[in-house]
Amino acid sequence: MPKLTIVTVTFNDLAGLVRTRASVLACGPGDWEHVIVDGGSTDGTVDYLRGLHPAPRWTSERDKGPYDAMNKGARAAAGEWTLFLNSGDTLASAEVLGLLTRTAERTDADLIYGNHFFRGKLRRARRLEDLHVELQKGDAKGWLRGHPCHQAVIARTARLLSMPFDLSYRIAADFHWMERLRQQGGRSHWIDAPICVYQPGGLSARSFLRCTVEWWKVARLAVGPAPGIKAHFLRALRRHARRRFRREIWRRVTSWLGWRRGS
Repeated sequence: MPKLTIVTVTFNDLAGLVRTRASVLACGPGDWEHVIVDGGSTDGTVDYLRGLHPAPRWTSERDKGPYDAMNKGARAAAGEWTLFLNSGDTLASAEVLGLLTRTAERTDADLIYGNHFFRGKLRRARRLEDLHVELQKGDAKGWLRGHPCHQAVIARTARLLSMPFDLSYRIAADFHWMERLRQQGGRSHWIDAPICVYQPGGLSARSFLRCTVEWWKVARLAVGPAPGIKAHFLRALRRHARRRFRREIWRRVTSWLGWRRGS
């Protein structure tokens, strides 16, 4: 039985999957396994998976989105711990898996997490309890910036099985899951080390409106309807609306100018 299962969920992202797989293999043999959950890709992913050696365990079938696939990955995991490393994301170094497994052996925590790189910059996570205190004070911005991303987190597989990701959250189910774990008395352990390189351009970037609303829902679950929290997310939504409005006006103006120049 491996100590750690790395679950990679993917859909029509062959190039990203190749990068992620190479990142895992670069860690060499160890007390871990790699499970790949494909959502029924049509871009050559299945042929790639069939040709892999050494062969990971994998499935390819339609799902209800990334968190449904992550729930499937947790059910398939043989490891005591599970790390979700999405297609396109990579480990920060070849030593990361060894660091995580060694840490897992000497802690009674339910969650181990560290830092991550995003757009070339190191984002340092903060202790979840400290973040909760800051959120109670109304610091939603600090809460979001200090919150670990799920690619930099390993969780006990038993916890993931007993409390799957809530599929009503399409983007922030990982934040929601960690908050529920905290509320249930789950223990967490932070290590001050980079765990992954988080690939930009995911669902949170493509669906800012839904992402912001879901983060707001998680914040309300954590501390209730705090006025400062509400104000922060309303400002974010207003800025987003203004940007969308300006882009639309610019699109119409340039379209009109193009028509006039060609007339």
